[in-house]
Amino acid sequence: MPAVSIVTTTYNRTQYLKEAIRSVVSQTFGDFELLVCDDGGLDETRHLCDSFHDDRIVHVANPKRLGIAMNTYAGIMRARSDVVTFLNDDDRWTRDFLAQCALPLLDNPDIVLAFSDHWLIDSAGTRLFGATDANTREYGRDALTAGEVACPVRLMARLSIPMAMAAVFRRSKVGWDSYSEKVEGAYDSYIAYSLLRNEGKVIYIPRRLTEYRTHRGGASAEFHRCTTEGLAYVYGEILKDQAFRCIAGEIRQKYIGLEKHLVKLCLAEHDFRSTMTHCARLIYSGLLSDS
Repeated sequence: MPAVSIVTTTYNRTQYLKEAIRSVVSQTFGDFELLVCDDGGLDETRHLCDSFHDDRIVHVANPKRLGIAMNTYAGIMRARSDVVTFLNDDDRWTRDFLAQCALPLLDNPDIVLAFSDHWLIDSAGTRLFGATDANTREYGRDALTAGEVACPVRLMARLSIPMAMAAVFRRSKVGWDSYSEKVEGAYDSYIAYSLLRNEGKVIYIPRRLTEYRTHRGGASAEFHRCTTEGLAYVYGEILKDQAFRCIAGEIRQKYIGLEKHLVKLCLAEHDFRSTMTHCARLIYSGLLSDS
């Protein structure tokens, strides 16, 4: 039974996967399993995993494509540990990420989530210092202090938690009943929302312990429609949740902005049925109170 389960999802892309895996096997904390959840089933991906000759690396090829949300879910459900973390197939960890972020959960059952800050890197793996500082400010991590977060629900207002590559969480504390393919590329935001709505402790480590790659074709290259729809779904759930009433006004504004963006995307794709659906949601949202 590994202490930590790492889930890395991939789909027909091995360009950076070797670097991602190497950053895992180089961790100073070595009691883990790495589940490489392959949604494309490429032989190249399997051969790459085998080339490390490390029994902690498990290549899992889906018999049919599941999509990012359900491929992630399948990996989480396959995990043998209750302490789980993600690593995108194009990102990297520094050597002591697990030692800093996983050990708090292993030492204290009251902690449901621990996360750190992260670097931005370019396609060649070079750290982007100015962009990293701006990213830390944009997502509000510059205002956080080390240790337990006083009001965790407020982290959702600015999406402060980099769940996809810089957070460790307790799987049993996530409410999976509302999780479905609807969350799409916003699976990380859903998991953060579900964890924060509970009363468990959240820990912040104000160090840049991971590296998030920005490149053409990456998640940060553009705001894809599926990710936008997934995030709108998550924010819609938050708006209905009384645990987040203290940030309802901020979430509502973000939700409306997402729906407006979806109207534009659907019109550009001549998807008029979806356009009407999102217009209807905007009309309804405009009638909601901020409280």
